[in-house]
Amino acid sequence: MNTPAASNEPTTAGAALPARTEAEAAAEAARLLAEAYSTTAPVATHYRDITPVPAQGDAVPHPQPGRPPMSQRATDHATLVLVYSIGSLPVSGAASLLLWTLSSVSPVALAIIAATPPVCLAAFGIAAKLVSGAVAEGAAALPPTIHHHHTGPTTVQNVHVENDTRWFGKTTNQLPQ
Repeated sequence: MNTPAASNEPTTAGAALPARTEAEAAAEAARLLAEAYSTTAPVATHYRDITPVPAQGDAVPHPQPGRPPMSQRATDHATLVLVYSIGSLPVSGAASLLLWTLSSVSPVALAIIAATPPVCLAAFGIAAKLVSGAVAEGAAALPPTIHHHHTGPTTVQNVHVENDTRWFGKTTNQLPQ
């Protein structure tokens, strides 16, 4: 009996098997049963279901294990939060060790030492705002200087470009319409 299941040639999904007679089907079933109950028959190591998967089904989706589905930006942000939280452990441990070794120091001195960096940063930020505001006011107070020296036929074209520069490298130039 030479059926595709018994031959060494692979069958493709969706290929129809040739119809078997009742006697052939009974003989094949008996052979499979005898092989299944024998102790010398090789054990099957894999099974491939060749029935085609439906394109649409009526099963409701259920959440998969792991992280919930998110946008790429949200996933990147969550990963950064995890990395930074792990990265803060050595700094926290070092600060704890330092404070533990400094336990004999006065609490007022420790409070002053701990408050110094944020106060300095705030002071530098305020000073930077004051200086940039003063520079902007001084530049706005100056009148624009325009000198025209023409000889012969001349076309004068004035173009005003508005320049908007953000903190780190984002500059937007807008020409008037």
